[in-house]
Amino acid sequence: MEFSKKMLVLHIFVSVVLCGVTVAGTLLSWDVGAVAVLAGTSLVTDGTWGGFYLWKSKNENRAKYAQRFLKQFAGQYGADVALRAAEIVLRD
Repeated sequence: MEFSKKMLVLHIFVSVVLCGVTVAGTLLSWDVGAVAVLAGTSLVTDGTWGGFYLWKSKNENRAKYAQRFLKQFAGQYGADVALRAAEIVLRD
């Protein structure tokens, strides 16, 4: 498993634990203000890591598909045509 996926899983795990402690502490009338702040911060961090991971995966897939286009079409139509086709299809 690559580093970014490990960090995403770790942050989600920490968020679930902190949210669980916040809920349990609220039900048991503990003072959980600091834990609630940490849980909120952790959820924001999860969103950031999730966005980073999705962006990174999208770009890796685009590179992979561009290589496939080149392999499939370069022999038949030439590298320039294959590059232009990949560029059009994989455009943001």
